[in-house]
Amino acid sequence: MNWKSVVQQLSTSLPLRKFYTFANRVPILGSALKNLSRAAIPSDALVWKSIRSGPGKGLWIHVNPRYEMEYLEGNYEAPVERVLLSNLRPGTVFYDVGAHIGVFSLIAARNLGARGSVFVFEPDPSNVQRIKEHVSRNQLDAIQIIPKAACSTVGRLRFQRASCQSSMNRGVLAEDATAAEESTIEVESITLDAVAREHHLPSLIKIDVEGSEAAVLHGSEEIFRSAKPLLVCEIHHQQASSDVTHWLLARGYMCQWLENSAKFPRHLFARYGE
Repeated sequence: MNWKSVVQQLSTSLPLRKFYTFANRVPILGSALKNLSRAAIPSDALVWKSIRSGPGKGLWIHVNPRYEMEYLEGNYEAPVERVLLSNLRPGTVFYDVGAHIGVFSLIAARNLGARGSVFVFEPDPSNVQRIKEHVSRNQLDAIQIIPKAACSTVGRLRFQRASCQSSMNRGVLAEDATAAEESTIEVESITLDAVAREHHLPSLIKIDVEGSEAAVLHGSEEIFRSAKPLLVCEIHHQQASSDVTHWLLARGYMCQWLENSAKFPRHLFARYGE
């Protein structure tokens, strides 16, 4: 193991990260530490670590020490975790739409037992690769990966990948034809209805698709009409909030926000007929 690998492993240590935060306030020492971290921890560095606490405690994930430490602390999007855990039952069919690296899917699969199943929807190839690694490392065979963008139509779409200087969880469907070619790829799209016709209907759906929430719902008409699943949906702007809530209310759903703040992104929980 070379010195860079050692630094990358140590970079996930909570005490060392606290020291790094403190040292950054010291001009000369902070500058030196930043230069060291840039040299030893490139933006695409990945290390295997187990989640330290929370619902995912003990699960192994291939984590980026620069951008994804909150996953290791076990409190990532805690309101969503609480809703999912309170509604996961043996035999539940869970759709994780916009799964990123699949942390919620891993937690769900571990709690569903042998009769449950998890369908993971994620269009970014590098994220899909990590989900596959996580499924294998944690031996969670209930997870089925669908490497496509969930949308309102079946076909092909342009997808603008998130910056490599990030956790790669902000990829979006590209509406602008002039989007930078180096960050835009063509991906397959699928509707949730199309998937459900070939498998069991979902009883719980989580959507996090960076503003394309309404398009996912428009491709889920059959599911919401027949199965009436519970929904947890991350809402990214006011227009999406209006579109999603109106769509759900028109189908007999009651909606509640999981956070008190009115700042986006916010998480919406929807249940039929209450």
